Amino acid sequence: MLRVLIIISVLTLPCARGSQKPSPSAQSASAATCATSADDDAIYSAALTKVILKGRNDIRQVVLLSQTSAGYPAGMASFSASSTPDRKELLDSASTEAKSDFDTRAKLNCDLTRSTGLKTSVVFMTPAERDELFSKASGWRDFAQKYPNAAGLTIASAIGFNQSHNEALVYVGNSCGMLCGTGYVVRLEKKKDKWIAAKIAKIWIAK
Repeated sequence: MLRVLIIISVLTLPCARGSQKPSPSAQSASAATCATSADDDAIYSAALTKVILKGRNDIRQVVLLSQTSAGYPAGMASFSASSTPDRKELLDSASTEAKSDFDTRAKLNCDLTRSTGLKTSVVFMTPAERDELFSKASGWRDFAQKYPNAAGLTIASAIGFNQSHNEALVYVGNSCGMLCGTGYVVRLEKKKDKWIAAKIAKIWIAK
């Protein structure tokens, strides 16, 4: 069984050249850490509801890797990149600040279990548990027995923000079998103190 854990660069931005002074957003991105924000729970909840649960009436269980990642979930046989128009639309609509911060922060491996709000809505799986489960040929059968109502195995990246902290980008990947899975980038906007998933872009699909 092929298990792919390669970090991907989902968004690509031109590098600064010459002796230009880095912009404030570039400086912020270069110093990115696993520090959390008060908005993280709402952003993850909105993104997961949008692309994994397909709505608030979906009662399936979200099994989420406890460490942030921008790679591919375990347990897939193969996958391919997706270049659908929605990816260009998302990139065109996102600010340079948010894209720069996301490209840096998406590479981080942060502990999601520190998020108290997420603990009430998801079940966490540690990287060690994932590796042990999918090292066996019976990985998906064992997963289904342990999580009979799960919407597959989900991973999420750290969140990138613009400077005003009213726009966010996050990657969400989900695998539900050897040939079942999809990865998305979600662009969210904060309106009247509520985070809304404004645009989603499919960036890979299992096949």
